[in-house]
Amino acid sequence: MAAKKGALAGRYRLLEPTGHRPGGTAWRAKDELLDRFVVVEQLPPGCPFDAAHSDRVRAKAIRDARVAVRLHHPHVLVVHDVFEHDLTPYAVTEDLPAGTLAELVDRRGSLPPDRVAALGAQLASALAAAHAEAILHRGFGPDKVLVTADGTAKITGFGPGTGGFPAPEVAAGASPGRPSDVYSLGATLYFALEGRVPGTAVPPRTRGPVLDALLDLLRPDPAARPSMGEAERVLTGLAVSRPLAAIPVRAARSRTRVLVTGTVLVVALGTAVTTHAALRRLTASRGLREFSARIR
Repeated sequence: MAAKKGALAGRYRLLEPTGHRPGGTAWRAKDELLDRFVVVEQLPPGCPFDAAHSDRVRAKAIRDARVAVRLHHPHVLVVHDVFEHDLTPYAVTEDLPAGTLAELVDRRGSLPPDRVAALGAQLASALAAAHAEAILHRGFGPDKVLVTADGTAKITGFGPGTGGFPAPEVAAGASPGRPSDVYSLGATLYFALEGRVPGTAVPPRTRGPVLDALLDLLRPDPAARPSMGEAERVLTGLAVSRPLAAIPVRAARSRTRVLVTGTVLVVALGTAVTTHAALRRLTASRGLREFSARIR
């Protein structure tokens, strides 16, 4: 199929704006060359008043986007292409019907511990794969996690170094490293579990092994934090394989109580009917004996 005129890079026809892509402007688009739908995201363009700075910003944005192209993992958003148009860098990703974790928590509130562990196991596996390739995320947070209706999570936004939940040492000016990604993962999952960022004076509402695992990721000393691979193993062990859209536990218990109550009522009603029938038979039998005695 030939590329089309008027399309970005000669092949991407923009359709409508789409959300869930922090750090830039994004559109749902049609790849006219490969006949598929994608998302085209505008990356930071730099400063128009400083050409040298703009060149550095554009080069970094493209370099960071190309890093994601190297990652082939089921929980990393697929990056198909990176290109420039009118001195503005763009990345082309898969068209995933999903919202961000930040939006999910804002809409539904904090998530149950087992769902948080399941989500964390997916994210830790992706970040562990990135660390194995010497790739850091640098800006990990709830707005960089896309979650589908069935609970599948995918990471986006590798490399920008902005936003997210930075580790204390990074916030203090140190260079990011693998432990800082571990901290950002822990902070993101804590946000999903508690509905707020860690480090405040408010104690956590939840208790149990999932919270303990997250607090382990949030240790102030980078050397005391587990590796991303260790985090993946712990969270996988705590995870329950259920979609985030499943019926909440409380609702399921309520439904169980209704079923049990209904069963008891049916049994009680059946017992009452049986007893009533027996009494009628007994009364009829006594009446028959009394009638027989009178006619003798």
